[in-house]
Amino acid sequence: MKKLGILLLCLGLLCGCQSRQNEEVTQQPTKNIYTGTNILIAYFTWADNTYVEDPSTIDQDVSTSASILVPGNTAKMAEYIQQEVGGDLFSIVVDEPYSSDYDLCLDRASDELANNARPTLMTKVENINQYDVIFIGYPNWWATCPMAIFSFIESYDLTEKTIIPFCAHETGELGSSIEDLEVALPNSTFLEPIGVYRPDVNGSEALIKDWLQRIGMESA
Repeated sequence: MKKLGILLLCLGLLCGCQSRQNEEVTQQPTKNIYTGTNILIAYFTWADNTYVEDPSTIDQDVSTSASILVPGNTAKMAEYIQQEVGGDLFSIVVDEPYSSDYDLCLDRASDELANNARPTLMTKVENINQYDVIFIGYPNWWATCPMAIFSFIESYDLTEKTIIPFCAHETGELGSSIEDLEVALPNSTFLEPIGVYRPDVNGSEALIKDWLQRIGMESA
């Protein structure tokens, strides 16, 4: 009888341990698996939205000047992201190009911000519904996104899409761009953004790779 009691006690402990193990397994968070087939990497870059008559006159050692040469800073970041996760690249291009003069470009950007303008776009994503994850890249213009970014996101229904911002910036870092995007897309899910100091964009592959791993994106 004593042996039977010990046996039952052991069985009870074993069942309890197994139950706790099962409970721990079920409590593990489900990790979303994204593949290159449902990822869009959309970006706005000054270099694709201006015209330089003679690129040889541009001093590539000056970051504000080199930014107008293809590929632009956010285009480079977009390519680094694509190398890691796959996906389709999409350049957001306005109908009326910006000046290649830095000050004149920022003057127009300031006017567009003040007027909450929505520049007309030349490019369009044909089937936005095929994408679950949308990276959105941009430079920091006046502490937020260029207004063309809002033209882009307001052109589609991005409800329940996963949005991942990335930004090339100077000392203003991300500014209020993330808050502004979240207000514009209240029904989307945002993952941690990344900002890269503009002079450091070249050679930022490792930084971007670490960021992608941290937010749970799978390698291509």
